[in-house]
Amino acid sequence: MRLAGGAIIRALLIVSGVFLLIPGRNTQGDPWHEREMASCTLSDSAEVTLYQGEGGGSEPTWYSVTHNPRGLERERQILYRSRSPGLYDLFCDSTGVVIQTGGEPITLTAKQARQLRESPAAGARSRLTVRPVFGAVLLIAGGALLWSLRPRRDDDV
Repeated sequence: MRLAGGAIIRALLIVSGVFLLIPGRNTQGDPWHEREMASCTLSDSAEVTLYQGEGGGSEPTWYSVTHNPRGLERERQILYRSRSPGLYDLFCDSTGVVIQTGGEPITLTAKQARQLRESPAAGARSRLTVRPVFGAVLLIAGGALLWSLRPRRDDDV
């Protein structure tokens, strides 16, 4: 029974590590503290979504726009803003997406939105977080525990 419990713990360590290593949808901001404000579908069937994020009293409000193509590709952040003017709405037309701001609107073609999936907008700095480091540690710990409990030749005796 103790051996089965240990196997479950090792498996959970490995699964948790893999989950933490898979990139999330945002390079900035926290998807857990975001709420959807608007979405629309581009001419290439990709969905564009505007989120507003609030991290509490000490953190300012931020805005995140994501691109989610049909198929197996995951939703990815293409625009992030944590300063004024804020992002308030978006709508799609035959050429792309128009993002309403407190100032001049931001207009992206469907092709530009797809390109921003690969390299987010200028000025968007990707920050190193604890998530991938912690994921790697969990994965290594689970693998080391599995390795240490592998069957050996002298175990048969």
